[in-house]
Amino acid sequence: MSLYEELMDNTVFPFWDGKVRHRQTFERLDYIRSTQWRSRDELIELQGIELQRLLQHAYANVPFYRRRFDEAGLKPADIRDARDLSRLPLMDRPTAIASVPERTATAGAKIEIKKATSGTTGMPLTIGYDRPSDDWRQAVRIRGYGWAGYRLGRRALHFWGFDNPNLTRYRRLKLDVDRFIRRDRFFDCVKRGEAELEAFARQIETYKPRLIVSYSQAAGDFSRYVLAKGRRTWGDIPIICAAERLFPEDRRVTEQVFGRGVFETYGCREVMLIAAECDAHQGMHTSMENLVVEVVVRTPEGERPARPGETGEIVLTDLHNYGAPFIRYVNGDLATVGPDEPCPCGRGLARIQSVDGRSADTLTDGDGNRIAGLLLSMLLSSLKDIINQFQIVQHLDRSVTIRLIPGPRYEEEGRASVKAMVEKYLRRVPVEVREVDEIAVEASGKRRIVVVERERPQPVAASAAS
Repeated sequence: MSLYEELMDNTVFPFWDGKVRHRQTFERLDYIRSTQWRSRDELIELQGIELQRLLQHAYANVPFYRRRFDEAGLKPADIRDARDLSRLPLMDRPTAIASVPERTATAGAKIEIKKATSGTTGMPLTIGYDRPSDDWRQAVRIRGYGWAGYRLGRRALHFWGFDNPNLTRYRRLKLDVDRFIRRDRFFDCVKRGEAELEAFARQIETYKPRLIVSYSQAAGDFSRYVLAKGRRTWGDIPIICAAERLFPEDRRVTEQVFGRGVFETYGCREVMLIAAECDAHQGMHTSMENLVVEVVVRTPEGERPARPGETGEIVLTDLHNYGAPFIRYVNGDLATVGPDEPCPCGRGLARIQSVDGRSADTLTDGDGNRIAGLLLSMLLSSLKDIINQFQIVQHLDRSVTIRLIPGPRYEEEGRASVKAMVEKYLRRVPVEVREVDEIAVEASGKRRIVVVERERPQPVAASAAS
C-alpha cells in the first residue's frame, strides 16, 4: 500500500466520515472486517441478534409488518434467527411496490435516502432507507471490494454506466472532487463501438489503474476487442465485475486480458451489495452481518431452503433498513447455493455459487455499436408516471419494439418521449412503441425486460458418406 493509500484509507476518510460527517461507516467496517473470520454458527448468532432488533422495530412501528405478524399468529420473539424466518410469508415485487407507504416506519427511524430500482423486471420500485442503514451499505461495499484489492485512495478505473444528468452544478462539483481524492476515474461503458473500446484501452495505458471495476458484460466485450486487436500492453490488473451476471465465457476472456484476478459481485439497488467473490474464487460470500440471504425452493407443498448445489429464488431481509424495511423480499433473481464447508480463504460467511438474474441483453445500433440493455431499462424506469411496465425487444433485423403498459399520465406525448429516448441511444435503428395490456412472464417466473432475438443455428445435414 502506498503512502497516499495508507493515509486516505486509515486516516483521512475515517476522520472525515466520523468526525466531520458524524457517520459510522468505518466503525461498521472495522467490525465486519473482524466478524468475517468468525465461524458460521457465530455469524448466525450475530445475525439473530440484529434480526430480533429489526423485527421488534417492524412490529412496533411499521403497519405492514405488524399486520403480517398478526395474520401469521406470531410475535417477533417467535423468530430467533434466520432459520425461523420461513414462518413469515414472502414479499414479492408487486407487493413491495404497492406497500411502500404502509412499509414506511411511523416512528423509530425516518427515511433520509430515496432511490428507485433500474426496473430490470419491468416494474420499478421506490426504495427508502435511513442514514445508519447507508453506513452499513457503504461498509459492506468497501469490505467486499477490498477482497479484490480495492482501497480508498488506490487508483481505480470504473468502466461504468452514465452519471445522473440532472445533478446540480454543486452536486456535480462535489462528486468530481470526491472522485479525484479517492482516485476513482469513470469511463462510460454504454457505447461499445471500436472507437470507444480503443479509448478505454488508452485510459488503462495512461492512468495505470491498480484496480478496475466494470459492468460484467462490458468487461467481456472489451476483453474480446483486446484479444482480437492484440491490444494488451499491461500486466495483470484485478477487475471487479458487477451490475449484471458474469457469464462463463465473459470470465474466460476477461481473465485472458487482465489475469486470474477476476472478482464477481452480486447486488441489487434495494439492498446494495449482497455477495462478493474472495481470492479463493470458489463462490461469492454473502454479507451476513447486513443481510439475511435465503435461497428458497417453492413447491406445491410449500417452500424449503435450497440445498448446496441447488438453485432457488433469492429472498432478502435487510437487517438495518429501519426506515422502510425489506423482510423476506423476493427480488426476482435465482441463485445456486454454495457448499456448506468453510471457504479455503477462512471466512465463515455463507456462499452462493452463482446467480442467474438481471442478465439484460446487449443491443446493437445501426452502426454495429453495442449498447447496454441495462442503460435503457434504467432510463425507461425513470418514466414511472408514464409507464407501468415495459419490455424492449430487438429483432433479427435490428429493429426495436418497445412494449409497454401505459401509466396514469400516458398520452401521445408519452409515446413520443419513450421513442425519442430510445432512438437517442440506438441511432439509425427503427423503433416502434406498442401499447399492450400484458407483458408475458417466462417459465422461470422472470419477466425479461430486454430481449434480443438470436438466429437459431441450422441443423447440419448428414453427408452421403455418413
